[in-house]
Amino acid sequence: MDCEAAKRFFSEQNIEFEDKNVEDYWNREELVQKYKQLLTPTIIIDNEKILGFGINREKIVKLLKLKTK
Repeated sequence: MDCEAAKRFFSEQNIEFEDKNVEDYWNREELVQKYKQLLTPTIIIDNEKILGFGINREKIVKLLKLKTK
């Protein structure tokens, strides 16, 4: 659910993003190797790791310098 909300948010804001499904072994391994954990969604903005969308929405808006309604 949080992943779908994040994808919807980025699409609505016309922000390009890379979606990697962690059900795929190699995507999951990359996430664990790179960030030492498996939590979705893992959002990276300017090399800053953000774990989860809903609880971090305002932080994401601030990092992206967005104006929201």
